[in-house]
Amino acid sequence: MSKVSSGSNIDLLSLTPEELRLSLEAHFLERGQPHYRVGQVESWLYDGLVVGFSEMTDLPLAERTALEDVFKIDQPVSKSVQLSQDRTVKHLWVLGDGELIESVLIPAGRRLTLCISSQAGCAMACTFCATGWGGFKRQLTAGEIVGQYRASQRWALEQEYGSITNVVFMGMGEPLANRRSLPASLTTLNKGYGIGARRITVSTVGFVPGIVALARRSEQFGLAFSLHSPVSELRAELVP
Repeated sequence: MSKVSSGSNIDLLSLTPEELRLSLEAHFLERGQPHYRVGQVESWLYDGLVVGFSEMTDLPLAERTALEDVFKIDQPVSKSVQLSQDRTVKHLWVLGDGELIESVLIPAGRRLTLCISSQAGCAMACTFCATGWGGFKRQLTAGEIVGQYRASQRWALEQEYGSITNVVFMGMGEPLANRRSLPASLTTLNKGYGIGARRITVSTVGFVPGIVALARRSEQFGLAFSLHSPVSELRAELVP
């Protein structure tokens, strides 16, 4: 039986592909292991979508145990699943500290879009949004954002929905206000899990510093503005 990782362990899901490779290279070098061990772990994470080191069956048991001593795979746990008649699926996820977040799978023809959350709660206080009514709890880590994709992808494949083709940051929270985790999660979804930049869209109510930062990136991520009204006075009421 696998032991529970301590809170100080490094969450592999929060690392960008480059950070992951460097961390694994240092780990296996210290243990005198061949370099190809790095690729094995990368493959299990990005392709196999494993949730525990015990699933990495082509690694020796001693190496799986050693990985568990240093790292963790901190993926959210499903609390509930709601299905609609059009096969849209809403997942309620429990994070490590008990906070709850939501993601939604939206099938449409050959496209399967995942709508993910970037914050627990939201500070924008939009008058029409239930998330805003509950207030802001905390920022999600990059791993908690990426973890929604991994868990949803596993579920979609198991339920024969197919693979997720598009990701939209339109769930709980203002994505561009999560200035630490959003950039890392975008990089990981694109470079690690192979989702094309043009198939990833970030929605915002108009968080200008984040818009500028996103525009400066070389990748062509999509940007969607939530205007809600072309009338400035009305929009100021809807989005305080």
